[in-house]
Formats: sequence, C-alpha cells, structure tokens
Amino acid sequence: MNDDAFLETTRRFARRLAELRGSLDPEAYALLLRILKGTNEALVHRDTSVDIDLSDREQELFTPEFGERLRELLDLLGPLGAMTSVDLDALTGPEAEAREAERERLRREVEAIARASGLPT
Repeated sequence: MNDDAFLETTRRFARRLAELRGSLDPEAYALLLRILKGTNEALVHRDTSVDIDLSDREQELFTPEFGERLRELLDLLGPLGAMTSVDLDALTGPEAEAREAERERLRREVEAIARASGLPT
C-alpha cells in the first residue's frame, strides 16, 4: 500500500470511528475500543494471538449489529484485520454455524496470504 492509500484508509477509519462514537452507547463504544486495542496488539505481535475475554454484559452488547460495525472497521485494516474473532459460547443454531463457517473461510484466506508472503503459519 502506498502512502496516499494508507493515509486515505486511515482517514476513513478515523471518520468511521468518530461516527460510531456518536451512534453507540458509551458501554458499547468502550467495548469497541477494547476490541480494537486487542486487534492492534495482535497486529503488532504477529506471531501471537490475543484473546479478549468478554464479560456477560459485553456478550450482551455484542449484537449482530455491533459485530457488523466492528467488521466495517476491521475491513479497513485489510486482511490482517479480518483475523479478529469473538468467541461467544452462548450463540447456537444456524447463526452460530454461519459465523463459524465465515470464521473458517477467513482463517484459510489469511493463512494462504501468510504462506504466499513467506510468514509462518
């Protein structure tokens, strides 16, 4: 990514984050920031995974709509941002199966990118 593209992506990320600050309730926004901090740690320390344990209340806040807003932000980070996943044991049924299938698809995609880039998998 060249400097201009990086700066434009950064601006879009900052704008979207500011929009979410205004539209999410304070608890949900704090959760969003905590997840983004964990994502940043995972990106900085590429050879380790970072688990973000969610309290019962945070699991309640992590609605499908919240997940979609988080996904929008992570998509701006590129393929590495797509590796962020949230394990909500309480989810069951078709929705959970669809999320697991998507998570597996993303895992395979990121591993393929890592292999093509010469990174350990």
